[in-house]
Amino acid sequence: MAQRKALAVRDKGCAFPGCDRPPGWTEAHHVWHWIDGGPTDLDNLVLLCVHHHHVMHEQEWTIIFEHGIPSFIPPRWIDVEQKPLRNIRVDYPLTL
Repeated sequence: MAQRKALAVRDKGCAFPGCDRPPGWTEAHHVWHWIDGGPTDLDNLVLLCVHHHHVMHEQEWTIIFEHGIPSFIPPRWIDVEQKPLRNIRVDYPLTL
């Protein structure tokens, strides 16, 4: 339960860029899948709504953490430069 609260504080809801779903409408997504040895900790989890959880599993998006904050790298067919994106609710700059 404490881990879920910490995710809600960090991500403020679905962390996918442009999504406005609140924390109560989200699921915790393992960036490195648990079945492949990914840990269940804050550095490997991100909150996603059901729709964006499916997007992550069905498309070629990648999640990275920059300064502990999740950033989303779109597949090349969406952005050939694959620039990292964040949800604007998270007020952290991409570089410090």
